[in-house]
Amino acid sequence: MITGPATKITNLGALKIVMGMKRFFLYLAFVMIFSLVTGLIVNLII
Repeated sequence: MITGPATKITNLGALKIVMGMKRFFLYLAFVMIFSLVTGLIVNLII
């Protein structure tokens, strides 16, 4: 649910144009790491 809107192809295309390549890859890395950590925390709680 977290990565769905963050990784839609149309959104990524627009972000790549606006942010530039370096910040775009930082954005992708942040989304992946945040999603992984959030998933692990939710699994520990439930």
